[in-house]
Amino acid sequence: MAENQEQTISTQYPFYIHDQYVKDISFENPNYLIKYTEKDKQPEASVNVETHVAKLNDDNYEVAMNITAKSLIEDKIVFVLELTYATLVSVAKDLKQDVLEPVLLVHCPFLMFPFAREVVATVTRSGGYPPLMIDPIDFANLYLEKKKETESKGKLKKGPEKSE
Repeated sequence: MAENQEQTISTQYPFYIHDQYVKDISFENPNYLIKYTEKDKQPEASVNVETHVAKLNDDNYEVAMNITAKSLIEDKIVFVLELTYATLVSVAKDLKQDVLEPVLLVHCPFLMFPFAREVVATVTRSGGYPPLMIDPIDFANLYLEKKKETESKGKLKKGPEKSE
């Protein structure tokens, strides 16, 4: 990375997104014709979104968003979409841990989401269905919930604190 770009990251913004990309994608459409044979039944769709972070070196991370979308009519799978959408992120050298986590688990997924959502919509439309538009996600709330859950599990593992 150029020296002036490094300076820009630390003084202007705490992070810089280099690239966003489809890391892995799978679309299975095993029962396409069911929409003609089961016209009176509405498909049920479910969507699951998870984010993961991998440290590449001191200042670079890969933030990955895994999206799984399934559509079923009764017990028959209509389609399954699995997408891993990722981004390469550089963070400022002086970024503290309490800021680093929200940058990687809230801000980056927030910026990535519209692009990943477009990939899902395009693939489902190309599969012969109306575009699947995933509802917006509150990544800040998800981060806080996961942090509380992790902290409570940590307290359970440690056992009760002793006071004298």
